[in-house]
Amino acid sequence: MIPPPPQFLVVGDEEGRPIHMAYQDSRTPGPALLLLHGLFDQRGTWDLVWPLLVGRFRLIAPDLVGFGESGKPRLRQHPACHRYSLDMHAGHLVRLIGHLGLERVVLGGNSLGGGLALYLWCTQPQLRPAIAGLALLDPASYPQPLPGYVRQMAGWPGALLDQRPLQWLALHLGLTRRLVDQTLRRCFADPAKIPPGAAEGIVARLQEPGVSYAYRQAARNLMPADWEGLLHSYREVSCPVLALWGEEDRVVPAAFARRLQGDMPHASVRLIPGCGHAPQLECPAEVAGALAAWQPRLGA
Repeated sequence: MIPPPPQFLVVGDEEGRPIHMAYQDSRTPGPALLLLHGLFDQRGTWDLVWPLLVGRFRLIAPDLVGFGESGKPRLRQHPACHRYSLDMHAGHLVRLIGHLGLERVVLGGNSLGGGLALYLWCTQPQLRPAIAGLALLDPASYPQPLPGYVRQMAGWPGALLDQRPLQWLALHLGLTRRLVDQTLRRCFADPAKIPPGAAEGIVARLQEPGVSYAYRQAARNLMPADWEGLLHSYREVSCPVLALWGEEDRVVPAAFARRLQGDMPHASVRLIPGCGHAPQLECPAEVAGALAAWQPRLGA
C-alpha cells in the first residue's frame, strides 16, 4: 500500500491567512504511529517503510509547517526565537493529535523528528496519557556541535539563499546541488543507498517560495532554550521507548545511543550496522522489523 494523498489541517493563521499542515493517514487498524521527519526533510522520508508497517500500525505522517506541502509563513507576528522552533512544532502536533482523536499514539521520528517526539513527552504533560510509546531513529536529543550544513543554513549562506537572485545564481553555478550532494553523503553510510532522484528533489524544493526562509529559521532555532530542564525530564519518561541508531551515523553519532540508554534504562536501544543517519531510507527492512517486534510492548 502506497501512502495516500495528503490531507490538510489549519494549525494557525498569519494576518488572517490560514497556515496549513499537510499529513497522510493510512486509517488502517492497529496502534497509531505518528512519524515525524527531520530537519530539511518531509513526510516522503517514510515512503520505504510505509508499506512494511501499514499492516501493523495506523500510520500518520505530517509535513511539519515550513516543510514539504505544509505552509511556509514568515511568522512575523512571533518572536524570532519562536519561528519554526520545537515549541511551535509541538503546538501544531498537539492540535493534529486532537483533530484526529488519537487517544493512544506512538510518537516516532528521525533526527529532529525523534528529538521532537521526546520534546512532546517532556513539555506537554497533558498529552502523556495518550502517548503509548516513543520510537526514536537517531534522534537529535542532546546538545552537540551543529553539522556544517546546518550551520551554513543558519548563517549567512542561508540568508543569501533567501534572496531570489542569489538563489538563482547558486542554482545555476551548481553550488546548491554541490551542497545537497555533500549533505546526502554525510547522512548515508553507503552512498549507493541514496534513493534515486533524492538530490534532484531537494534542489527543486529549495527553489519553492518560502522554503529557504523556513529552513533558515528552523536551523537557527534548532536548539531548545532550556536544555538542562529537558535533559532532566528524560529520566522521567515512563512509556516504552525504542531507539534505533545507525552505527555509522556522522550527524548524530551512535555514542548518544549509550547516553540515552543511561538516561532511560528501560529503553530498548539497538545499533544498526552499516547504517548512517537515516535508517528509514538506508535500512527500511531493519527499521520495520524492529518496530514490528517491539509492538507487543506498547499495550495499545
